Amino acid sequence: MTTDYDVITVGGGLGGCGIGKALAEKGLRVLVTEREESFKDRIRGEWLAPWGGAEAKMLGLWDVLEKSGHQSPYFSFAGPMRDLRSTTPQEMPALTFFHSAMQEVVLGAARTAGADVLRGENVSHIRTGTVPSVSLVSKGVARDLTARIVICADGRSSMGRAWGGFEVHRGKQRMMGAGLMFEGMSMPEDTSSL
Repeated sequence: MTTDYDVITVGGGLGGCGIGKALAEKGLRVLVTEREESFKDRIRGEWLAPWGGAEAKMLGLWDVLEKSGHQSPYFSFAGPMRDLRSTTPQEMPALTFFHSAMQEVVLGAARTAGADVLRGENVSHIRTGTVPSVSLVSKGVARDLTARIVICADGRSSMGRAWGGFEVHRGKQRMMGAGLMFEGMSMPEDTSSL
């Protein structure tokens, strides 16, 4: 089967770029699509747990993620402070970073690995079947690109689920978190920060 790409990922975040990078490094023709031309500060930080850090290391993303944020070796949630480096099987700290900074570095990593990256592209539809395709719209111009497989990594409000015909089941929200973000302040090393 002849297609434009082997793999198209819909979404240029950690999931879409992580798999795009890994597959491009294996020699596949990969396209990563991202609707945002520039990422906006959503006033939220990200916390990558040690087990996620171990996955990032396996994907070759740890170093770029660490450069976009900082290590957070200690953690406490309604209990004593834990040193994640000595209390997790991975023996690693967590990483914290701004969401928009993380997105920029993982898009760059996918591009460096050989994936094509298109920004400012809105996916209007995905066609499933023997030869899947993605309908892209950019600056009023629509086009369809084919792939052997399409991976939807387009976030919490994914349209990919609807296009793929998947039914969504949501459970009851059990936990809420809140916090404050400060810039330019030093903190003791044994403080949990996000």
